[in-house]
Amino acid sequence: MISLPDRQALLSAATMNLPADLHAIVDRHIRLAVEGDLLDLTHIVVVQSGDTGEALTAELGFSPLVHPIDGTRFGEVGFQPYWDWLADLGGWYELVITIGNSGFAFLLIVEDRPNPLRVMCSAYVRAAGPPAKTTPT
Repeated sequence: MISLPDRQALLSAATMNLPADLHAIVDRHIRLAVEGDLLDLTHIVVVQSGDTGEALTAELGFSPLVHPIDGTRFGEVGFQPYWDWLADLGGWYELVITIGNSGFAFLLIVEDRPNPLRVMCSAYVRAAGPPAKTTPT
């Protein structure tokens, strides 16, 4: 797991030795945070193969696999996703969870390899599917 919890860590990410595709994703989000003056309100976490749910919960202070209001867990009847954004980036998933009204957000970049969030991301990206095509009437 790679955690970039604050301005200093985010700005130093450019020097990290990351695979090119991951580097491009992280760099794009850091640029957006700089442009939007959101560096102090952004925490990027890269979830990789071998990371555990316990380590992720310890890093975030909550589990993205458990709904924060009703306590249902991914895979249980009644679980509803509560994140603000989920996208398949090809080899990586991007999951955004905003907290409160301050603009603070966790940006989870989830490797499409065995890790605690992969199955959930895959299931909900597939469930959303491509946009429906409409035909003119």
